[in-house]
Amino acid sequence: MVLLRYKVDPADMQAKINVALSASPTISLSNPAAELRLTLELSIASSVNEGQPITFMVEKTVFEVTEEGEGGMDIFSLGAFGALRSATHDTTKAISLGHFKVHGVPTSDSPDLRERGHRFVTIPGDGSTVTVTHTLNWERIFRYEEKRSKGDLVPGERFHIGIRKDYLGTMWWCWGDLETDLKDKKLHIWHPGPLPGDKPSDDFVREGKWVLGEEPMLLDWQDVTKDGRASFEVIE
Repeated sequence: MVLLRYKVDPADMQAKINVALSASPTISLSNPAAELRLTLELSIASSVNEGQPITFMVEKTVFEVTEEGEGGMDIFSLGAFGALRSATHDTTKAISLGHFKVHGVPTSDSPDLRERGHRFVTIPGDGSTVTVTHTLNWERIFRYEEKRSKGDLVPGERFHIGIRKDYLGTMWWCWGDLETDLKDKKLHIWHPGPLPGDKPSDDFVREGKWVLGEEPMLLDWQDVTKDGRASFEVIE
């Protein structure tokens, strides 16, 4: 799912989030259990609420990690990172990780995002980083590739991968830390924006221990990956 984008007043921006992508330096052809690790490192670069953590929902973004055994389409198969591209710019050597369009159907009508099964990440408010790591084994790397196979690779080949801007962001966020001030709170699906729906009343929010979302477009997500991509080498 490509994130909704619309214009907002730059003066209304609440925080700038820096995101850097890195890859494990190598992946071994001779090791059938070898894995490629792709790590996203996030930090708050600036904020109108200095020192305040930010918690955001990860679904349908580059931060959504599919755990082993979950099944279904992972975020790579939706095209969030594009293909593994040859460092020589030879397009015939690119490895597709998939690029499908999937329309999810809500499994619950609860306004509580936790009850709906959504996942969240908290970015510390003190300027330190939090990491999100994806792991791709050989089977996953070639699952949707139709023209190449692992046997076509040779030691010394280098590949790179980058973040697609359309998947960098979130559909819901709020101030606070999941493990402390948000621990006993219910996270309400409502947030400001072009299609906000009816805002819950102050009494409803207070009595139900709810937290409402902030406007998604008021976070400025910046890809600060060196050269705009992460690289790795295929070894024997």
